[in-house]
Amino acid sequence: MAAKLSKQDLKGPDIFQSTFERISDYISENQTRFYVFVTSIVVAVAIAFGIYLYWNQYQTSAVEIYAKAQENITRSAQARSPELAKESIKMYKDLIDKYPSSWSAQMARYHLGNIYYNTGEIDNAIASYKVFVSSAKSDNTGIKFLALTSLGYCFEAKKDIKGALSYFEEAQKTSKPGFESIGFRNIARIYEQLNDKKKALENYQNALLKTTDPSVMIFIKRKISSLS
Repeated sequence: MAAKLSKQDLKGPDIFQSTFERISDYISENQTRFYVFVTSIVVAVAIAFGIYLYWNQYQTSAVEIYAKAQENITRSAQARSPELAKESIKMYKDLIDKYPSSWSAQMARYHLGNIYYNTGEIDNAIASYKVFVSSAKSDNTGIKFLALTSLGYCFEAKKDIKGALSYFEEAQKTSKPGFESIGFRNIARIYEQLNDKKKALENYQNALLKTTDPSVMIFIKRKISSLS
């Protein structure tokens, strides 16, 4: 059985109706301001959606070129073809020119460094690695470590031993999942070349602590034995 309404309830205004009337009155009194507000919201949503669609297409197009370049790299490695390597360089450069802000372009700079290094174009490799490193932020995958290490190899190839050491040490300061032993071995090797046996020994010992590969452990133990 429904509860009886009091006289006050019957005479009192409905809360929803009252609120709606207030809103209607406000809109009537402030039509211009209201329509500007609504229009700005609609425009903002439209712009945000447009940016999302553009950025999604931007990244997708970049990934397509990146995938083709990666496939070409694999074929050039298998065939050991300089011509295919040159094709890959062109594809990566086109990717960087067309989609410079994409993740794919960032990785293209790193791969360009690898190609230049493998083809003996050390200065071009250094330039590509440096651009990659300057824009790389987090290093959860270890790519920044690899790029800095590759810079070390480049300077070592140019006989700039101290320059190589600075990059190997910088690489060791980054997040480096699974690469710690490699970093310590590189630093140890450079200190050997600088005839600093104490620091070479220290870094080989650190490398041994981070090594699980039996063959690498044997190599490091021999180095430690020869330096002790």
